[in-house]
Amino acid sequence: MGVFASYTLRSLRKNRTRTVVTVIGVILSTALLTGVVATATSVAAALLGRTIETEGSWQVYDSLQPAEADSALGRLATETNVATAMDSQVAGFASYASDADLSTTLLAIQTAPRVLRGGADQARSLTVMPTVRSGREPEAPGEIMLPVTFSGVTLADDGSGASATSDGPIELGSTVTLPLGAALGDGDSLGTPTTTRGFTVVGFYVPQHFLRNDFTAFEEAGTTAIVSPNDVSNPVFTRVWVSTSGLSTRDALKGWAAPIFGEEDYYLHGQLLALQGMASDESTVMESLSGMVAVIGGVIVVAAIGMIGNSFSISVAERTRQLGLLSSLGASKRQLRRTVLLEAVAIGIVGIPVGLAAGLAGVAAMLSSSARAFDVMFRSSLSGTAQGIPLVISPAVVAGMAAASFLVLLASAWAPAWRAGRVSAIDAIRQQQDVRLSKHAERAIEKAQTTGTTPRKPLLERIAGLPGLLASRNLSRSSSRGRTVVVSLALSVVLIVLSGAISLYMGRSMDLVDDLGPTNRSDMSLAIYNGQEADQGTVSKGTLGLAGDAQAISNQVDGLTPGTALVNGTLEAALPAGSISADGRTFIAGYSSVDRDSATGDGSYAGPMVVSFVDDDTWAALCKEAGASGTTAANGGSMPALALNVLAWTESGSVRTVAPYGTPTTATAYELRDLQSSLVLDSDGGAVVQTWERSDDNTGGTQRQTSIEDAAVDSGTISFVGKLDSLPAQLGDTSLTTSSMLAIVMPRSALAEHPNLFSATSVLVPFSLAEGADPFDTGNALEEAANAAVGANGSAYVINNVAEKESTGAIVGLFKLLVTIFSVVCLLIAVANVFNTLSTSIILRTREFAVLQSVGLGPKGFRRMLVAECASYALRGLGIGLVFSVGVVVLFWAALRSAVGVSFELPWGYVAGAIAGVVAVLGLSVAYALRRSHALNIVEALRADAI
Repeated sequence: MGVFASYTLRSLRKNRTRTVVTVIGVILSTALLTGVVATATSVAAALLGRTIETEGSWQVYDSLQPAEADSALGRLATETNVATAMDSQVAGFASYASDADLSTTLLAIQTAPRVLRGGADQARSLTVMPTVRSGREPEAPGEIMLPVTFSGVTLADDGSGASATSDGPIELGSTVTLPLGAALGDGDSLGTPTTTRGFTVVGFYVPQHFLRNDFTAFEEAGTTAIVSPNDVSNPVFTRVWVSTSGLSTRDALKGWAAPIFGEEDYYLHGQLLALQGMASDESTVMESLSGMVAVIGGVIVVAAIGMIGNSFSISVAERTRQLGLLSSLGASKRQLRRTVLLEAVAIGIVGIPVGLAAGLAGVAAMLSSSARAFDVMFRSSLSGTAQGIPLVISPAVVAGMAAASFLVLLASAWAPAWRAGRVSAIDAIRQQQDVRLSKHAERAIEKAQTTGTTPRKPLLERIAGLPGLLASRNLSRSSSRGRTVVVSLALSVVLIVLSGAISLYMGRSMDLVDDLGPTNRSDMSLAIYNGQEADQGTVSKGTLGLAGDAQAISNQVDGLTPGTALVNGTLEAALPAGSISADGRTFIAGYSSVDRDSATGDGSYAGPMVVSFVDDDTWAALCKEAGASGTTAANGGSMPALALNVLAWTESGSVRTVAPYGTPTTATAYELRDLQSSLVLDSDGGAVVQTWERSDDNTGGTQRQTSIEDAAVDSGTISFVGKLDSLPAQLGDTSLTTSSMLAIVMPRSALAEHPNLFSATSVLVPFSLAEGADPFDTGNALEEAANAAVGANGSAYVINNVAEKESTGAIVGLFKLLVTIFSVVCLLIAVANVFNTLSTSIILRTREFAVLQSVGLGPKGFRRMLVAECASYALRGLGIGLVFSVGVVVLFWAALRSAVGVSFELPWGYVAGAIAGVVAVLGLSVAYALRRSHALNIVEALRADAI
């Protein structure tokens, strides 16, 4: 070990506090940089896994025509760059007629996947394979698997010449006869099949999505029949999915694919390629992630260089006398610079490994504690056991982080090392740098001498007298050091207040929805939508039937207690004068989704309304709440109804409500001939039917008004028996109060008697969750049971209020945790910077303090001088920090307000905490420095060296 290395290590040991603070700064900056990168790589790996899970691992996809299939498939079997490949032969297309209202009448016929390269499991993961609902996949010739929507459906010949038929309602073991070899022509016209074969149904699967390029999804046909592999001799075309290896760029992949599939005659999996690092026009996610890492990493690097560089600058200032003596004894500039750089290397050897370990451990703990939130973000369905995402980071990345941290450390030490090499022996011994005035102070003195005027006393002198004057002089001659303290304090204030704003606004955005009223009161609710395409009366009758199915579904899932099923829909109605209040007319004109001409000044109304139909017991309870008769039949055979006299919406961050009804007595409901038309009031205040007629070139259109007599098919009278001034608990899961349309409640018997007057399309069943039941697993089971029961007649959706609240809380909690971690670490760096700068500044002035005491400055005056200096730092740091904090909070509030309406508010508790924190940091720094400086002992201070 050389002399200068020994000198460097001895200096580090003698200045333990500064050394420890510097090591802590290196640990914090390394940990934070490592944490940001490790989080980004883990999230990127999760995104890649999620993409493969939901879209498949294929990189290249193509549909090969018979003339090119043999050549391309042969090359895929031998190409060295092919990692995994599979194909599926399309036997043709078929049309059909059925006794059910299916969403399509065109069926594609393709084989189960055939592995070309790689293992079976790897090949099947190239695309998303269908989920078998019942039975199994076809394995032997003559077997077939159909979508579950075909279960119980009878297929009949539609006369197209390429029609699929069945021997009755389709079930496992049924025979389905399919035409083979029929291709699709222009306008989806079917060609002539080459043969016809019968297949035995061995399974049913859940339909898939074309946009994700799932295995059974076709652009041409909405549904697919799957036969066994190699069961097609003359395919219409062959579908191929391929993943490669050894190709690192998008251009290289395209250059490889072109000779096999033709120039641009194939599809690339852009989202997957972006996540795999192959740049593309679709790499917005990775660009955003990389940009975020770059911005945060840049902030960390700047903060680290500032803090660590300041520490080395202080180290050089402390050793100015020693460096001058070494220079006088013959030490070269290079040797002096090396002492500082060796100090940086020694600190890095200790701090960087600890920082790497702390960063990785922190990310692992964060990912584990936020598993539920990551499940919400990366998984299509949630389970009771949170899986989260694992920590994913390669050794090369860890080595890169170590190298980056070391470069940051060297960059921080380079400027102080350069200054150390320029120390003059004479200046160092005299320590002239410590008494050099700033340029601003020199200009002020020159101006006073020129004009002959007496400069105005500094503010600190006017407040604290001589101690204030001394403090002011020190601040002016140490302006660069003061700026470091002020900037660090301001940064601390901004980070504290920003963390408080995030906590405040995230919490308020979660609570805002609850302020809209008693919506989503139940733990869970099931919404079933009628998918029939028929006349209004038929659809309404079918929806009534779904209400009975919903009650039966609830018995299939454990842990749920059902409430009363609500049948929901709309109607077109006209109300006479006095029915709508003045506030209601204002709401309809300015906020409602209905036509502005639906209400007039006399309180009449014509237009759409929303309605909920309830059973007899619920109807009686609601009538009692409204103070009305509980009869289900009004006078003269008209239909009874309750007016829901409350509508709610958010505006400027607050919830507003309106009572839209005046004194409604009756209404007339109409069945309109054209379901796309609606009632409005004409210029004379009379009800007419308005229809939008599109122009011949589909570029625009006009509104046409028709009399009710010409446009209505049927009508019925509604009698209002009372008003509900708030949303009842029984209707708490409906959107009646937030639909922006007038709402009424009616007994279910009215819908049964007059289904053609209403468009009832959905059923809503609220549920309460049993204690101990998992909301995620129970919700998934309920949705699966509902879709299986509804089948082709509709679709089911579970509104899982318990799970949604937990999920939202988990995501907000994760966001707040990440911001808090980042803010706390940056705050610690800033605090360490303040502590190191201020305490060392006072220690370096030990001799000055001793001289001041020797000429009569007593302990009280000495303390007043230090308090004045710290007060100046605190006021400037707080002032700048609070101003910037308000700006940052305003920007954050503006960004959040665009998604969730919240009013502006400062987190005053965090503001008070920031002020208290600044005072505490300054107080601790001064207390520590005074203890170290021994400023009250004149002899000891004058004998002390700089170290």
